[in-house]
Amino acid sequence: MFKSVFVSSYPDKQKALTSLLAESQDNSDFYFLLALASFITTLGLLINNTIVVLGGMLVAPLLFPILSLAMGLVTSSRRAIYRGTKIISRSIVLIFIVSFITSFMFAQPEVIDNGLLGYVMPDLFLFLISFATGLAVSFSWVRKDLSATLPGVAISVSLIIPLVSLAIGLTLLNRAVIAGAITLFLMDTLAIVFAGMIVFSLFGFSNLQDKEEEKITEEELETKVHQEAIAEAKTSAIVDSPNFSG
Repeated sequence: MFKSVFVSSYPDKQKALTSLLAESQDNSDFYFLLALASFITTLGLLINNTIVVLGGMLVAPLLFPILSLAMGLVTSSRRAIYRGTKIISRSIVLIFIVSFITSFMFAQPEVIDNGLLGYVMPDLFLFLISFATGLAVSFSWVRKDLSATLPGVAISVSLIIPLVSLAIGLTLLNRAVIAGAITLFLMDTLAIVFAGMIVFSLFGFSNLQDKEEEKITEEELETKVHQEAIAEAKTSAIVDSPNFSG
């Protein structure tokens, strides 16, 4: 009975893999949503408004590249691992910059004692919550008939909150918040990656390395063509400009 839960057809696994790569794609839309989520979440923490923080958590697409990293580890694809690590690293930098600037402009020292930041402290229960969330999200992703539950599951743990808290802690030079935020982010990330690896392994994604790398190659070619088209359009605009003198 347990084995039957983790059974999916090869076409369905291909579809899940393709959609995961698409959702975690390194493009301007992804980073725009991430920047907005960082801004919203930072303001929500600063004004101690849970509803605003939840809104930022829903907007943030950071969970997808972490799941794609877990998938790359399961398929043993170096290209997928590099891709996931690169996107996560860039995302961390972007979130930190947006949150730091926002908190630098609006943060007040009393937000540490009176706000939600006081709860950004790692413990075993938060690790277990992150692990369970990783299991649920990974399982829901493979079983597309459960995809409607993804937003509710993903909001159970948000990796953007500790990163935003780190920026606020650095702005206010609060050592406890800084240490707690870093530890919580690393703990949550490892929990989700580990949970994703377990689910993807049980579903048998380990034999999809060739398909995954094929999709990554297509993605890179599409990005290259897109960039070349933009560069060509800019060049044409400059040449066609009335002020241009050849």
